[in-house]
Amino acid sequence: MVGLVAGASLAAGALLAVTPAQADDAARTVGAADWEGGDKTLRTPSDPVGADVGVLATSPQISPAAERIRYVTSNTDYTCASGRLCTRVWDPVVKKWKVFDLWVCKTYSLSYWGGTGGYVNNQTKGTKAIFYKENGTQHGSTTAPATSNSYNWNPVWKIKNC
Repeated sequence: MVGLVAGASLAAGALLAVTPAQADDAARTVGAADWEGGDKTLRTPSDPVGADVGVLATSPQISPAAERIRYVTSNTDYTCASGRLCTRVWDPVVKKWKVFDLWVCKTYSLSYWGGTGGYVNNQTKGTKAIFYKENGTQHGSTTAPATSNSYNWNPVWKIKNC
């Protein structure tokens, strides 16, 4: 049932008129001279400390559906396509980093996100993405171009990518 709902959400999202996300940084902002457009590559860190703790685990989710979701092993490179905000969170179920590529300009709700992850804001220069707490107040933001390989997802409940 969950697979059918997720599949339907992906299909519906693909059929909707899309507007590319445009995106201030709580981490490192890359200088304009260093950021010339195109895809950006970031290396995943090692597995988080305590990742193998024997607790019930649930895979991180996002709604509405991301343009693309993929898994990346620790200490490997992954790419964030031009025009995207790519977020990375540890998935304790599969013991890999789960990367969500956000392109359509929306507010995304997060479920089961926790710990330290990262993001690549590879949207149009100057585009601001905002991270919100449970109570709806702003937790942080990132203005493109920017990356963070150490972002605390614990207080973040929503992301507006544009």
